[in-house]
Amino acid sequence: MAAERAEATARWAAHPLRAAADLIRHCLKGIADESEHLIVISDAEGMLLQVQGDARVRSRAADSMNFTEGALWSEGGAGTNAIGTAVAADHAVQIFAAEHFNEVVHAWTCSAAPIHDPETGGLLGVIDLTGLQRTVHPHSLAAVTTTARAVEGHLRALVEQHDDRLRARYAGRVTRPGERRAIVAPTGRVVADDSRGFLHRSRVDVPLAGGEFVLPSGERAYAEPVDHAGFVVHELGGRRARFDGLQAAADEQAALRRLASAVARDESPAEIFRAGAEEIAPLVGADGAAVVRFEPDRTATVVAGMASDDLAAVMAVSRTHRSARTDRRDGGSVVAGPIIVAGSLWGAMVAWTRHEPLPPETGDRLATFTELAGIVIANAQGRAELAASRARVVAAGDEARRRIRRDLHDGAQQRLVSAVIALKLARRELGDATGPAVDLLEEALSHAESATNELRELSHGILPDALRQGGVRAGIEALVSRLRLPVSTSVTGERLPDVLEATAYFIVAEALTNVVRHAGARSAKVTAAIQDGGLWLQVSDDGVGGALPDAGSGLLGLRDRAAAVNGDLVVHSPPGEGTIITARLPLPGE
Repeated sequence: MAAERAEATARWAAHPLRAAADLIRHCLKGIADESEHLIVISDAEGMLLQVQGDARVRSRAADSMNFTEGALWSEGGAGTNAIGTAVAADHAVQIFAAEHFNEVVHAWTCSAAPIHDPETGGLLGVIDLTGLQRTVHPHSLAAVTTTARAVEGHLRALVEQHDDRLRARYAGRVTRPGERRAIVAPTGRVVADDSRGFLHRSRVDVPLAGGEFVLPSGERAYAEPVDHAGFVVHELGGRRARFDGLQAAADEQAALRRLASAVARDESPAEIFRAGAEEIAPLVGADGAAVVRFEPDRTATVVAGMASDDLAAVMAVSRTHRSARTDRRDGGSVVAGPIIVAGSLWGAMVAWTRHEPLPPETGDRLATFTELAGIVIANAQGRAELAASRARVVAAGDEARRRIRRDLHDGAQQRLVSAVIALKLARRELGDATGPAVDLLEEALSHAESATNELRELSHGILPDALRQGGVRAGIEALVSRLRLPVSTSVTGERLPDVLEATAYFIVAEALTNVVRHAGARSAKVTAAIQDGGLWLQVSDDGVGGALPDAGSGLLGLRDRAAAVNGDLVVHSPPGEGTIITARLPLPGE
């Protein structure tokens, strides 16, 4: 089963093997080009992260066996294959043609070798050479095995370079008198121990975000994050006070990491702002926090959290585009920081207390969160602009369809109809006459009638009259009436904006085309209803199932069509259980 291509892209962006991508290409490009093989990199679960090579071979592999980024080629997901077997057995392997479990892969031969983490020894992923059986290279297994060892050596060298940088930057902190310290890599591996002896081992379990933890000896220690590159681990003992600042920094990093994760999950700006307001208040010791947006009329609107009644600091940010602070006589204070988007002031993040002043560094700590808020807003605006651009493209395409259909109907089609009528009148005038001229006339009449019918079919496919005149229900009913497959319908009769009606019609049309061509179904069903602020479409069949949205079946185009109007589309197609395609197209303003 294929994972989302976006998930594969995200995994690759953070994967350790990305640092060795150039080396893998350098080692395997010659043999791949010579034998028209694909160079493939998967993660430890068998998900394909990179597929490179001849475009023609890559396209054939994607179309015939879903061999593309995001596809899962573990043994559990695809049966016996080189990548899945290399993951399961943890050694290099070559699988020839019919040795593959799945028949659709019998035309291919692949060689794969696992790559291990030089620090932990754990499996990082697999590199693979895949090509058609007729172009199999005799040295492909040796090539991937040698490349895997070269990559592990390269990663080991990178680890050593990282360790050298850590030691060079923080060795002075380890050699200071007083409490014992050690430098630890992000994985918990001890890079440099205190000369007096402190950790006495090669690895310790350090909290992901740093902070206090207990050593195997039972002693307490504190892991101070340093530049996202590792930790300086301090002997803690009973002296907690000196680490309060470090704990605050660790808490702030943890909060930022949670918010960044929310951004990566593509949560809505409103949810991220709410989470940001909830995170910042306890971090700075505030009674409350809020995110406000500045309006064109110079007012401020609270979009998340709860703002203070004292707006002096907020309005100062509006005027100066800089952080501002006000301290009240009752002891409370308000600190506001500007949120800048694309060089312009968008709003502010505010923290406030009722009876005690906020710490002096509150403005600086807010700045990190306002920067993240600016990124969230810029991303949201970019997505909105992309959605608007897609909608304009779709609307322009649909308008072009209407214009072409109108031109065909009012021009070529009318002239063909006139020609048919003229030819019929001419044949009538000839009466019972026979001969070559009559035969040519009848042949011309037959061609003209066929051309008229074909033009009518073409015109209907461009944009049917029924859709324009009667909306989604009429358009779908006209579509279904032309199919030989029994299709039941339950479609709303409510009229919708032109672009929404056209989008719904073409999604249903493409889905039913796939049913007729590929599903082997006995029947299908189409449902369309207005609910929850959107048009819900569902096309289901009782066919063979197993449809792959990213395997060139036309379903990928349906997703693009839905996305163009800010909608979404889901395909559920378990093998042997039919296919259900569900789309939600939001109504304007939703």
